[in-house]
Amino acid sequence: MQGRLLLGVLFNGTRYFDFDVKILTLGLECQALEWIEENRLAKDKLNKAEQTLVDLAYLCQQLEIIGIDKANLTPEFLLDNLSTDDYVLITDLIGQLRKKCIDAGESQALTTA
Repeated sequence: MQGRLLLGVLFNGTRYFDFDVKILTLGLECQALEWIEENRLAKDKLNKAEQTLVDLAYLCQQLEIIGIDKANLTPEFLLDNLSTDDYVLITDLIGQLRKKCIDAGESQALTTA
């Protein structure tokens, strides 16, 4: 699913607005978990910044900002460059995408029943 950021993300002197999101697959979740482990964030008690980095580790796997190489979209980069408004917009769009997929599955189940 595609969207457009409200405030955009500044990267190398240019602000980027267009983005795509996708569903978190098991493989992408494993990549996020590996990043979390490598950065020693797999612990019970996290401060707010650490918890946000964990959340962004998952988001990074689902997000592409058009014009910014995927390798640069790290949790740390997003923490420092993504506005709260744009974070909410992205997570809302992921929620809509999930609902769309769930609704499609329910619709197909009804037609085959």
